[in-house]
Amino acid sequence: MAEPKTEDAGFSAVEYVQRIATFLEQVTAWCGEQGLTVERGAVTLNEELMARYDAPSLYIKKDGASLARIMPVGSKIVGAHGRVDLIGRVARHAFLFYVGKSPAFSTQTVASGKSRIPSSTPMRSGIDRDGWYWIEAIVRRPKRVDESLFLDLLTDVSDYEF
Repeated sequence: MAEPKTEDAGFSAVEYVQRIATFLEQVTAWCGEQGLTVERGAVTLNEELMARYDAPSLYIKKDGASLARIMPVGSKIVGAHGRVDLIGRVARHAFLFYVGKSPAFSTQTVASGKSRIPSSTPMRSGIDRDGWYWIEAIVRRPKRVDESLFLDLLTDVSDYEF
């Protein structure tokens, strides 16, 4: 798998590939604890205004049968710093990478020609640090992806019970 070149693909692609690799290491450990096997792969991404680059993917199996795969989508995602999808035969879930706290709307009011203290309102509550998040669809609440949530979502996409 070729690593994206900083001058060609942009620094964000290098960071994105590293974030995916780190996440896939976590997923590999979680899957191993459940008796699942994983196979690594790569996907070539072609994002707008960037050179093509390869990003890692992961195939999750039980006794040789495919349960799901984790596929990179892109580093240029509105409101996030990357996306990977967990895809199974039943469903699909997107994981978004956020840096720091949630992006925020900033406002500054001007009254009588004087500027007041600017304020900001987070776009999403629940994002408190760097990491991969899944956004629950009904109430649109982000949840940091940990082992328990990942296994729940893996069950949802694959219909495999742990």
